[in-house]
Amino acid sequence: MALNEEHRDEWFRILGGYPDDEKPDPEDRLAVETSCSGFLGNMWTRATMPEVQGVSLAELELVFIQFYLGRPDPFAAAMLAAMTELADAPGGRRAAVKALERLEKLGVSPPSWYGEDMKLGECWKAGDVYGDQLTFFCAFHAPSGDQALSFTVDYSEYHFDMVVDCDATDDVDRLLALHRDRNGKTPDRLFQPVEADPAEVFAGTRRSLDDWDLFCVEGDARRLAPRFLMLRELWRARLRQFPQVEPEEVRQPTDDELSLFASGFLSHMLGKTMLEERHFEAIRELCWFHGVNGPKVSPTRAYVFLERWMPAKYAPDDPVVEAVRDLFIPFLRWTASATDLDPAAWPYLKFKAERYLGEFPGWSSKDPDVARFPRPRSL
Repeated sequence: MALNEEHRDEWFRILGGYPDDEKPDPEDRLAVETSCSGFLGNMWTRATMPEVQGVSLAELELVFIQFYLGRPDPFAAAMLAAMTELADAPGGRRAAVKALERLEKLGVSPPSWYGEDMKLGECWKAGDVYGDQLTFFCAFHAPSGDQALSFTVDYSEYHFDMVVDCDATDDVDRLLALHRDRNGKTPDRLFQPVEADPAEVFAGTRRSLDDWDLFCVEGDARRLAPRFLMLRELWRARLRQFPQVEPEEVRQPTDDELSLFASGFLSHMLGKTMLEERHFEAIRELCWFHGVNGPKVSPTRAYVFLERWMPAKYAPDDPVVEAVRDLFIPFLRWTASATDLDPAAWPYLKFKAERYLGEFPGWSSKDPDVARFPRPRSL
């Protein structure tokens, strides 16, 4: 669907409805960029959902620029200055530069921070010991003032990487202090901030910005976390300063790897349980799923395996389902030991797994639509 006058008028109404008393000081770069990023996040949801609007984000960025070009005042100049950095399309960034030049001819100067380089500084990461979640913190430096951004990403080899929290501030120490305090209270599950390589930050967040999980929000981008939508374009713009590395693809276990994994667990179980055919099939399912991207067990993997993977392949009365119930905790315990998971992290994993098993199987029939593996990629 092409951009038409109705779309343009709708966004002019939305942009024009910004209350004057809520507009940030044009000289406050972070506040202006956050405000601009918020509008772009809203536009992205519309561009993502064809049934809502169906026009491209690049087209909507030009509508944004047209709107502020028609309102020659310091706040409009500040929003256009932000667009020279935040617009996703290079053409949008160039158009914002030209719009600022036109405002200058009308006597409206850009903010003092316009044209400054916002340079990448220190990076850190914190998260859980299982690898299910990481928070990245990055400091940026400029003459007009420093900035700090954080992104918390949930990882899943089965679905998508999801941004579940984010923040922007001029005080990176505040962000780090919050996580040092919180993570320090549960050292069995969480580790405190440590230095991170910028390439790791790029790889750890890049996919989550585009491959938002249709399953988790039932296909509606408007249901994503509001703070993610507010800061999405700001983070994307800052990522241009990072090493542009390719995130690793999901790697399924080879036949040899699967055989080695299963043989190890089988040897562990010999003499402990009378194994039947259903158990052997259950072991294959357990080892295959937990062997994606290398053997690993975690609360997220446990949840997805029991609540998503099994319902996609089996009816609840299938003998393999009961075999999984028999073997699940022993399998997690053996794999945790074999993969050198910190012993202090085992009790929480066991607690979560037993909680999931309490309602397993919780489905009425096989549902192939529940499972999508390998997950599709838009990159």
